[in-house]
Amino acid sequence: MSMLDAAFRETSDDLASLTLLNEEVLLEQLHERYDQDKIYTYIGDILVAINPFKQLPIYTPQVQLKYNKAAKSDNPPHVYAIADWCYNDMLVTGKNQCCVVSGESGAGKTESAKFIIRHTVNLCHSDGDQSRYIEQGILQVNPLLEAFGNAQTIMNDNSSRF
Repeated sequence: MSMLDAAFRETSDDLASLTLLNEEVLLEQLHERYDQDKIYTYIGDILVAINPFKQLPIYTPQVQLKYNKAAKSDNPPHVYAIADWCYNDMLVTGKNQCCVVSGESGAGKTESAKFIIRHTVNLCHSDGDQSRYIEQGILQVNPLLEAFGNAQTIMNDNSSRF
């Protein structure tokens, strides 16, 4: 068996841990995961999300609870894990945190950002009164972001500016 064949058979939630990682292996792994409705994949500290273009039962309150203060290896890759890491790092370090959500038009950036915000607000609720100011800050920024509105692009007639 060739090294490339072995790389195609190898699986991991974190592609950075694969023995061989090149463009062909990366795309094959993402395709395999997508076919199994595993739309989130880590590559080191980066979360790759692929828009499933359908509803998946992975955004329930029960799923959110699984990611609260969990280690990366405790659960499959998820946008909630990224929100949880940022939130907890902010509490521990006392420093602002940032999540970069990037992708092409229609890739699901707005939905991902909404899930991050929703989970962060949920984390504020679970931490009690000491985190209310964080929740209020997040909720006050949301109308400002929405004020940027939508715009027509070549790829999307109603592309979010947020």
